[in-house]
Amino acid sequence: MNLVTEHLQKLEEKIRQLTEDHLKIKTDRDLLIKQSVIQKRTIEEQNIEIENFKKQVQALKIAKSVESSQETGKVKDKIQDLVREIDRCIELLNK
Repeated sequence: MNLVTEHLQKLEEKIRQLTEDHLKIKTDRDLLIKQSVIQKRTIEEQNIEIENFKKQVQALKIAKSVESSQETGKVKDKIQDLVREIDRCIELLNK
């Protein structure tokens, strides 16, 4: 009888330990999920910021070329190219 009681106590202790481990792992998993969401948001924000910087660089390049360019024909061609590109972007957005 004593042996059965001893086995039951050991079993109860193992079950208790497993329950504690399960709760800890679940808590850790939830924390990792939250961190992942935060990191994904940060990446999205950084990608948007990169795109904005690319647009600024493009605008600066155009402004610099307009300043240094003596030939208005080249400037007009660049502006027409940009207008065409904007039109293509608008078309893609409308789809």
